[in-house]
Amino acid sequence: MLPGESVRRWFHRFLSIFSVEERFRRAVAVDETVVKIHGFRVYIWSALDVDSGEILAIYDSWSRNMIIALKFIRMVLDKCLNKPLVIVDRSPWYRWALDRLGLEYRCERFGLRNTIERFFRYLKERTERFYNNINTWKTQSIEDYAKQ
Repeated sequence: MLPGESVRRWFHRFLSIFSVEERFRRAVAVDETVVKIHGFRVYIWSALDVDSGEILAIYDSWSRNMIIALKFIRMVLDKCLNKPLVIVDRSPWYRWALDRLGLEYRCERFGLRNTIERFFRYLKERTERFYNNINTWKTQSIEDYAKQ
């Protein structure tokens, strides 16, 4: 089976996860985390509906700043018919972006933000297994890895 075929099958199997309908939302949790992919730091931005647990948006970037936060929050608002309460941590790039968009927000460490923290814990567990065990960036095959 070709590599592209397996990706196509995976996408169609999990299409319902990625196709979230636009609707009214009470509150949305927004956060970002850093993961290493082939030795490079990549920031993964994510937004979840705190009531339904739906993943509203996922975005990756090489850095984190106010402009990227603004772009990401606009992506999230595309999945909302209203302007929901946005729950964030105390990162300064969120406050600027949310003020600029005129959104109500609340800074929390725990509480409703736990949904997004659980999502990131799962994501990191899945990505760290691959990164820590076999770094395919440096090795050409499993045999090369075993010789090291």
